[in-house]
Amino acid sequence: MTRNYNSDFKEAVGSLMVMVSEREQLETKIAKQKKKVAALYELVQTDEGSAALSGLVEGLTDACRVVFRATEKPLDASEVRDRVQALGLPPQANLLASVHTTIKRMKDSGEIKEMTVQSSRGLGPQPAGYVWVGGQRSLNAYADIFKSGDISAAMREAVGRNTPPKAPVPPGVRWPKK
Repeated sequence: MTRNYNSDFKEAVGSLMVMVSEREQLETKIAKQKKKVAALYELVQTDEGSAALSGLVEGLTDACRVVFRATEKPLDASEVRDRVQALGLPPQANLLASVHTTIKRMKDSGEIKEMTVQSSRGLGPQPAGYVWVGGQRSLNAYADIFKSGDISAAMREAVGRNTPPKAPVPPGVRWPKK
């Protein structure tokens, strides 16, 4: 007797999608907690010569990921730089240039997206900043791998039940057209 593995496959894919979604939710919570720890550390420091906070992030890219995950509004490079510094990265000669490079890489890899806002002066869409889309990128990657008829529908159903709510988009901000 031959066993049909389609239902097992659908169930396994659905479970995988749920786990990816839960992981993204947890990573967002961790990013927000790191931001909170960094802010509280600044408040409890009474000495100007006390040691800087370290160990919250593992480098500039990790710090940028934490910053984008922990906020729901679009951020420009200078806002990211300021928030990265608050996470306790060692001082750099030109941190803003490094942040620009990191943002470009994250955008190219699909972790963040650039958002635009309509100009009040009739100049058309203007850059508003960048927002985190990393979790959706992971879910889309799995969906692309398993696209095929009813399997894709089963994944959409599983993801629809367990996907975290999307971050609210501020008024006047929209995704850029491709």
